[in-house]
This record gives sequence, structure tokens and C-alpha cells, in this order.
Amino acid sequence: FADRLLFGCTHTHTGPYTSPLFDGPTDEAYLQMVVDKTASAVCRAYASLGEAELLTGRTTCANLAFNRRFWMKDGTVLTNPGKLNPDIVKPEGDIDPEIPLLAVRQDGMLRLLVANISNHTDTIGGDLVSADWPGRMEREIQNAVGYDLPVITLLACQGNINHFNVENNVDQTNYGEACRIGKGYAAAIISELYALKPISIEDIEVETLEFEAPCYQVTDKEYNEAKAIYDSIGEVKAQTADDLTSEGIAKGNAYVKRFFAKALMDNRDNPLQGKRMELMLAMRFGKELGIVSIPAEPFIEIQHAIKAASTFRKTMVAALSMGEIGYVGMPESYTRGGGYETRPGRTSPAHDLAPKIIDLANGLLNR
Repeated sequence: FADRLLFGCTHTHTGPYTSPLFDGPTDEAYLQMVVDKTASAVCRAYASLGEAELLTGRTTCANLAFNRRFWMKDGTVLTNPGKLNPDIVKPEGDIDPEIPLLAVRQDGMLRLLVANISNHTDTIGGDLVSADWPGRMEREIQNAVGYDLPVITLLACQGNINHFNVENNVDQTNYGEACRIGKGYAAAIISELYALKPISIEDIEVETLEFEAPCYQVTDKEYNEAKAIYDSIGEVKAQTADDLTSEGIAKGNAYVKRFFAKALMDNRDNPLQGKRMELMLAMRFGKELGIVSIPAEPFIEIQHAIKAASTFRKTMVAALSMGEIGYVGMPESYTRGGGYETRPGRTSPAHDLAPKIIDLANGLLNR
């Protein structure tokens, strides 16, 4: 049944590296532990198969997530422009406050809860290892129900979403912020727990497809500009662990500029070989709930398009699942400048990939 499993990641910025992105070293022992624990979890789940009820619900939370790309007075779009920046005109887009829920109940007790939430998990900064706000959210929900209920944060589309409210000057990069956000989402979910409704289905339909996700091809102009930046800066190291947080990247110090220049040059100097093939998976729970995976950090507009076309009463979009190719924005997002998510890198996806992902997801989900 391995082809019927959805593998997803909650993507904490304060966990060990699973790939050499951002020049971070990978730990083979840690990676093997992840594999072993994942296999163990699947085996334990299979061993505990039994009669159970499926329940679904929906709640909302609109004050913890924000679109992090902003139109500026110079006509460009900038990611994380800084709090109280007088040059901000308006957000480039919106958010998705909906939190679809799926639960499993056995012997009168909830045994599992899945929450599909659109927000970035980058609240702490530094190098403190943490599960970020999903870990704090799970603990709050467990405290409310009185036992260690497993709570899965199935991360939704959040490529252009994070927790920064630019309309105040409050420090939002610390452990307390992870606790605040976790408690906030927990409160919204707890309020819906006793309104979850059982669903009656004959089978859980699961289907996968493989598709090509081509890399972007940098232009001569982009390459030459990046090389000039790279050569002019020379060797430089990150000054603090915060340099490659979302805020640090937006500030664009010399290390960050050189890092992205090198990433762009690698697109041509050290390209991926062969076709990049990725997986997409859909789960259908009757007509009540549909789940579809995307192997990327998609912009929220992709989620809106999938939900708008969905034939299900509730729809979950699982980002960073079954693979990871980086940020995927709408084609127009790449023409506006300013956002680091849309900068070309070695493995950055082609700029016309979003419409293809939307069409594939809609076709797979709504069969």
C-alpha cells in the first residue's frame, strides 16, 4: 500500500537540514533516523488498523497569516519589506483563512486530527531546534482534550504567506511568537472539535500521477548580472544564524546577495541532468473531502484555483508533499521583481508551471 500514502513536510526553519540548500551540511545519521521513524510510524499505524469513524469539519483563522509580498511605491513587488515601511502600498494578494479538518475516532475517542493550514513555519530564528508553531499547536490541543492526541499540520499553500504583520513594530521572530501562533490556531481548532461530523464512505480512493517539472532557464542578461555581483562581493560568510531567515533574506546583505547570485549561476553552470519528474497524489473521501498534494511551496493563488474548481465539500491542498521543487508562483509573479521566492536558482521551476499544476491537480482530484 506504499503507493497510497501521502508523505508531507511541515517545513520548520529550525530543524536539521535534509538537503544542502543554503550551504547547510546534511547529517546522514539524522536522515537515516527520519527514514527509520517514518517506516516505524507506518508499521505501527498498519498494526493498529481497526473499525473507526472519519469526521470532517472546518474552522477559520484570519489574523495569524498575511500575504508577505507587497506592492511598493516604485511599482515593484517586495517580499518582507519591513514593518511600518512607508513605501508599502498594499499586499500583492490575499490569504486563505480556511482550516479544513479531518479526524479519526475509535471507541469514542479521537485518535488523529489533521489540520490543513496556510502559513509559513519560520517564527523563531536563530538555531534553536524546534517544531515551530505546529508543535505548540499540537500541545495546546492535547492539553484541551486531556490526552496525547496526534495532531498533523498538513501544510497548505504558503509560498507567499507568513506571520508578519507589517502594520505594527512588534518583534515577531522569537520562540514566544511560535507559542502565540500555535495557541491561536489551537483555539480556532478546539472551537470546532465538538462540531465535527461523521462521514459515511465506502472507500478512500487514492490516485497518483507523475509529471515533468522543468527548471527555469536563465537568460544571458540574468547570468551576466549575477556573475558581476558574485565577483564584486568576493568571499563572505553569514554573520548570524538569522541571515537566511525570511527577514534576513529580505534585507539582502552581502552574504545573501552573493548566495543568490551563485544560485542563479548554478542554473547554467551546474544544471540538473535529465528530466525532473515529480509525483502528485489525490485522496478522495466520497464527495465530502478531497486532498491533493503539490511537491513545492506554491503561492496561495494556486490553492484558490484548486478549491474553486473542486467538486468536494471540503478540499485540502498539501504543499511540500511527495517532493519539493521550491517556490511556484503564478506567471505574473515573476514579472514584478523584488521577491526572493521568484529569483532564479539552480533548480527553480519554470515560470509557467503554476497553470500546469492547477490543471493537473483539478484533473486528478475531480475524476
